[in-house]
Amino acid sequence: MPFTISHAVLAPPLAKLTGYRLPISALAIGSMTPDLYRLFTSETYNITHQWQGLIFPNLLIGSGFCLLWYSLYRPVIFRWIGITKPLDCDSFDKMTGFILSVIMALIVGISSHLIWDGLTHSDFRTFAFDHFLNRPVSLFNHIYPMHRVLQIGTSILALPFMLWMGIHYYLKYRQLKPISSKIKNSALCIVLISLLTAAYYYLQFLQSLGSTLGSVDLYSFIGRSVNQFASAFLIVFSLGCVLFLILDRNHRLDK
Repeated sequence: MPFTISHAVLAPPLAKLTGYRLPISALAIGSMTPDLYRLFTSETYNITHQWQGLIFPNLLIGSGFCLLWYSLYRPVIFRWIGITKPLDCDSFDKMTGFILSVIMALIVGISSHLIWDGLTHSDFRTFAFDHFLNRPVSLFNHIYPMHRVLQIGTSILALPFMLWMGIHYYLKYRQLKPISSKIKNSALCIVLISLLTAAYYYLQFLQSLGSTLGSVDLYSFIGRSVNQFASAFLIVFSLGCVLFLILDRNHRLDK
């Protein structure tokens, strides 16, 4: 799937099916985990998209991103947008239960990714409907295999649902207290610098393709483009979040 984030659309319904015993954030991270290694390398590791890779390396990768989310991104982003939803981990028993629920959520999320890819790809991931997935489809005077249409189509269709769920979550947990101008300005600067840096590296990526750009496979191009942009963005964004936490120690930016 070219838009890895689209896999996270399954996190809320999966959380509801488990009676919200599994954290939505961990489910979302797990659902994206098999693709996340591409943020660090252009090499292809098929093991992340096979069931034997469920625990290693997928669970290990997912745990790393969960650590990043809960210790860095979550507290920073929630401060920026004024969401108040503390984690219920104020005792050893609660912390242990939370860690176990995160691990279980990662396994469920990773499994959902493998199943989704198995139904929309025609390669080593396929486990059903192989003939249907290879059926030719005519779109805009071009012929495409069904699996390619499903991969790109389901990615795009999931994005509006992702936006709606994000807005719904914000409206549910936002605080009434106004956000200070210092926090707003810090957030704007960090996001803007991250976007500009990512855009620069993406342009470098396009230039590296040169004259071969017109012959590059569309699916591969979209996937690589997203990964090139996202990897540069996350590096700068992460550094910005660390700096923000230092400056906002003891909520100093509220003053």
